[in-house]
Amino acid sequence: MPEMQKFYPGEYLDWEKEQVEERLGIASGKIKMPPPPFKMPPPRPLEERDIIEFNRRWNRYDPLYSDPEYARAHGHPSVPAMPGFMAMFPMMAIPQFPKNIASKFYYTMDRNDIWMERNTYAGDILGKGKETAFMNDLTVPGADARVWEMGGVGETVDQDGRLLFTCKGNVLEAYSKFTDGTPPMEFSENMAEWTKYFPEARYTSDEDYEYMRTLWAQERIMGDDTPYWEDVNVGDFLPVTCSDGPITYMHMMYWHPIGDLSIYTREELFDPQVRATTFRDRYGAFLDETALHFSGRNIPGMRGVSYNDTIARVAVRTLTNFVGNRGRVSRFGWGLFPFFKELRVRPIDEDMFLKVPGYEGRGCERHGSEGDTVIGKACITGKGVNDKGEHFCDVALWAENLDGEIIQTCPSQIVLPSKA
Repeated sequence: MPEMQKFYPGEYLDWEKEQVEERLGIASGKIKMPPPPFKMPPPRPLEERDIIEFNRRWNRYDPLYSDPEYARAHGHPSVPAMPGFMAMFPMMAIPQFPKNIASKFYYTMDRNDIWMERNTYAGDILGKGKETAFMNDLTVPGADARVWEMGGVGETVDQDGRLLFTCKGNVLEAYSKFTDGTPPMEFSENMAEWTKYFPEARYTSDEDYEYMRTLWAQERIMGDDTPYWEDVNVGDFLPVTCSDGPITYMHMMYWHPIGDLSIYTREELFDPQVRATTFRDRYGAFLDETALHFSGRNIPGMRGVSYNDTIARVAVRTLTNFVGNRGRVSRFGWGLFPFFKELRVRPIDEDMFLKVPGYEGRGCERHGSEGDTVIGKACITGKGVNDKGEHFCDVALWAENLDGEIIQTCPSQIVLPSKA
């Protein structure tokens, strides 16, 4: 084993000091961030078709998010956007460290949070409001890796200059250095390290699919039966939701989107003819024949892992189902479990679970990946009235897989109608 540099927060070595001080200066506002190498197009009014296309990828079942006539008949000016639509996180408010700064380099998205003042609708023009940056040294004293949290907070305003939503986002970056003359790792080998200890995927059996079907059958989209704030109690669990089968790399390309792809509906997954003419992969997932064109891997032994907020966007239907036509999601956050052990320097939303009966002491336990079925769960953890007079509930939202592992945590909030 090579000898490793030991790091201490606030004590910067000659070879890293210049890069660190430049980024600390940007975070404090003493140094101006260099402009991007491209010019953004001027903002334009959002079109309903843009919102519907996004919504249908993530929530094909609730007509409020896909049917303009239904939305207008139930009190909305147009189809509301699903939580997180067009939320651009200022997580790159500070430049990344050079990937060759030391012998090994690690990075990942970490936490993101959106606070929404109202729903986003067609006709809104999204503009930039205030932005700030931050940078924190998360290094554990005496550790083999220097760990940074770097990101920003940015406001998005509408055409009248009113706050629409606020986004906070960040990345984690870390680097390690050999001190005994061992040459730095090849970057590709460095990036493949996590595959050696990443947990095995579950094979989704026929019995698993039948269990999913029972979860789908109990889902309820509340619509105009939106619960009143007074009828919801702290400690109440919301009805669960379940993804349409285990996540595959095809799902991730469809959702984000990459290419003109489709994924099977719940009905198709149980159609005998579809199953008879469909490829079933090594994780038990059903894929159509185009899977043959997307089956390559850059790193031997790896599999597709969930991209940033993928799991959260599947689980958030737990909230949109519950708030129905008359409520809204006012906060939507998520935390990721890092691939690399070097980045696991703090718990992920353990404080959120302290308020969830039976989940005390837990947090996000692993990163989601191919083979995971997303089961969205939520619990009311607090209630109040905000400065606009809206009645809100704080919600612990999270996603579990079929093995009961927590694969994404989502501190959130909903606004409900009141009897007052």
